Amino acid sequence: MTNRLIFLLTPQILAAQIALQRDPLHLRWLSVPDPTKTMMRSGYDYNDGNYDSGNLIRVEPPSVPFWDPTSEWVLFEAAGPGVLTSMWFTAKNKRGQPYLGGQLNFYFDGEEAPRFRYRLPDLFEDGKIFPQPLAERSSGAWICYAPIYYARFLKITLTQHEDSYTHRKNGRGELIPHLYHQFTYQRLPRPVESTPLGEAHFPSWEMDTSGETLVSESKVVVRKRRGIVNELRLDLGSGTDEAPLRIHVDGELAVDLKVAEFWGFSRQLRPQARMRSLLLGVDEAGIYYCRFPMPFRREFRLETSPGTRIFVRVRDGWFEKEHFYFRASRVEDRTEPGRDLRILEVRGRGHYVGAILEVPDEAMEGDERFYVDGEGFPPAWHGTGTEDYFRCGWYFFGGPLTRPLYGMLDTAKPKIAYRFHVADRVNWTKSAVLGFEHGENNQYIGPYRGVVFWYSEHLR
Repeated sequence: MTNRLIFLLTPQILAAQIALQRDPLHLRWLSVPDPTKTMMRSGYDYNDGNYDSGNLIRVEPPSVPFWDPTSEWVLFEAAGPGVLTSMWFTAKNKRGQPYLGGQLNFYFDGEEAPRFRYRLPDLFEDGKIFPQPLAERSSGAWICYAPIYYARFLKITLTQHEDSYTHRKNGRGELIPHLYHQFTYQRLPRPVESTPLGEAHFPSWEMDTSGETLVSESKVVVRKRRGIVNELRLDLGSGTDEAPLRIHVDGELAVDLKVAEFWGFSRQLRPQARMRSLLLGVDEAGIYYCRFPMPFRREFRLETSPGTRIFVRVRDGWFEKEHFYFRASRVEDRTEPGRDLRILEVRGRGHYVGAILEVPDEAMEGDERFYVDGEGFPPAWHGTGTEDYFRCGWYFFGGPLTRPLYGMLDTAKPKIAYRFHVADRVNWTKSAVLGFEHGENNQYIGPYRGVVFWYSEHLR
């Protein structure tokens, strides 16, 4: 049985997804390999500085300055077939307040006029085009996860901005608008139909609730020919979150962490922390849950402290011929001058699906930079700031929140934030080096902790 959260598919969207043979918002696909490269278009500082806003692709027409009310700012363009998997914005107006305004325009497949246009921030807030929680205002920013397909080409622009954004200079000394933006997208290997924005009804994320539920204490062992653990729950009882969490898959160690490390925080040390995301969290009854699919070929084994009740839901068989192994590990790199902090460095095929990080305020200006398959600088995924990576803005201007794929846990310091990747996961076919600047130009030196989640073709 599949638990569909909200909304239905139109024939046009269904046709696109049949072409892809998958629904990008369904959690069951998280363990399935995908060789398609994930990219990000953002306004990062091209001189590798800290002026990451307003670096537009271009202004149209070229003879008009960006502050001219008739100018059109080109924010994104990519050849198809492809899919836009997320959009994120934040900015400041001339009063120095978080702001988003103007009209967002979507040009599909080389059309001279936009097929769809909508006012900001209404596009992300009113629920008429993109339903919550796929689109919403976050803590200091605006985010949308609705997948938008394009057959041949997609261009996104901003007009009717009325010169309402703060001006600043970038690393080249050029005057730019103080508008931060990020678009994640993929070039697809098969044809798709362009999404009919304004007509489409978007589904939300889906969970696979099929399978048999097994209950045990302190240890659970599942032996069968090919299966997937699609949910696990831990009831620690009178125990603490210092309890170990060891997961062996097919005889190899896949996870070796404490419960507090795996879930990213200690309830004893951070009693006000709240994380109730789609994939990982602690519910109102204090039960720890995890919905990352965990495939195995022969055996799945989980061990923890005596007295801990374990609930696992196991699906028989695989629905694709190949699935990757689930992995999780603590961030063990140290901050050093002159280089990014590496949260993950691996070889072989795989994909990254998220992290929970303790981030000091002094490190917040650091951009994430994800290098895959040996690419050089700049990588295809280059962010604009650490809180931006966590889909928020201005040092989490609105305070703590817990959303399906992102959030900040509480008001304590250092800040603990999480982000999980579903449709926008980061794929690689040979290798990956995923890292963050620690502060502007890696100037912060000090503690930087967390846990990272990914899938790998092997466990060694």
